[in-house]
Amino acid sequence: MVDLTALLTDLAEESAALDRVVARLPALAWERETPSPGWTVAHQIAHLAWTDYVALLAVTEPEEFASRLARVRPERLADEGVEEFRTAPAALLEGWRTGRAALAEALARVPGGTRIAWIGTRMAPASMVTARLMETWAHGQDVHDALCLPRPATARLRHIAHLGFRTLGHGFATYGRPCPPLRCGSNWPRPTGTRGPTAPSTPRTA
Repeated sequence: MVDLTALLTDLAEESAALDRVVARLPALAWERETPSPGWTVAHQIAHLAWTDYVALLAVTEPEEFASRLARVRPERLADEGVEEFRTAPAALLEGWRTGRAALAEALARVPGGTRIAWIGTRMAPASMVTARLMETWAHGQDVHDALCLPRPATARLRHIAHLGFRTLGHGFATYGRPCPPLRCGSNWPRPTGTRGPTAPSTPRTA
């Protein structure tokens, strides 16, 4: 069984690690281009802040969440969200901190077995936390690359690897393609610092 509290702790630690990087940046560094075309460091953090906000809506105000999605063309959703949240660095950083804390509190209170409506799908709370962890890590990587900073792997990445593999079949099914017969395990670092393989598993198709 997935430990939601442990997942939320890892999300908080991943967010805090990125927070420490951007919190010490001078204002000009927030405008540095990242590997994502057209996106600066500020765009990356604004995207995380916006996604936390709409995820909070999905958890606490599902009707408003659905209404908000309906008002924006899908291909413009991320860019419009970024522009809405991209403010001066200090305000942006404070907004991201407040928003991610509110989302964590809301997700911790979601009853077990609930499926949360999300963009194009429905997600269990644990899957949503893992998706937030994935986004924080991925956009954080763009920030690190833009600043030419090293970034060692952590045991938190095991959640992202697990989510990616377990949803591989769903990705193929979405495009009407059969999932190839795959069966594998992983050898990610454990939180204790040791390593060890997980049990082999197969990807889900739904």
